[in-house]
Order: sequence, then C-alpha cells, then structure tokens
Amino acid sequence: MSARRPPPSVVHVARTHAVVALVIFASVALLHVLTRNLPGIEFRRSTYLLALGLGALYALTAALVWRGLPPGRQLSRCCTLLYLPRPSFGLPLLRLTDEPEFRAHFQKPPPPAG
Repeated sequence: MSARRPPPSVVHVARTHAVVALVIFASVALLHVLTRNLPGIEFRRSTYLLALGLGALYALTAALVWRGLPPGRQLSRCCTLLYLPRPSFGLPLLRLTDEPEFRAHFQKPPPPAG
C-alpha cells in the first residue's frame, strides 16, 4: 500500500486546519504562562478544556481531510465557519472544498480488479 500525496486543494485545506490547531495550542500555553501568577486573572479548568478541545477538533479535522476519510469533509465545512468573518481568507477555502478534486479525494477507491 503506497502513501499517495493528496491533491493541492486537500493539502491547502488540511494545512490550514493544522495551523489553526497549532495556534490554538500555542495560545493556550502562552496564556497560561503569562497569567498563572496574576491574582486578578484566573481561568477555570473548563476554559482550558474548551480551548484545548477546539484545538483537538481542528487537528483531527486536518488529519481526516489529509487521509480522505468522509467525516473530514463535514468537519472541514464546520471548522471553516471560523474563517468566514475574514472573507478574503474563508471564501477561497470554501471554494477549494467545492472543487471536484477535493470531493473526489473523499470517494472510496474502486476495488482492485482480479
């Protein structure tokens, strides 16, 4: 079984989700380091769990999109909603997900003949 590289549109969408996940994780870590000793600012455990859960969702989405697994396409659509407030960033990404090569990446390959 050879590992094939996904089409460029899939690579772009998966990397975008992966970068967002990394930014979320880095932001949580930085926020914790900067505020842990400040008496006026404290975050509950649920705040960290929610933020880390969001980062995990984006990381999972990136992995599913890269591998071409069907839930990745739906999760990618949901995760792309975060990008829409910046139309110059979000709309091209949505257009990429509508391209035939992107959609074809999530189709099951035909069974081997023979």
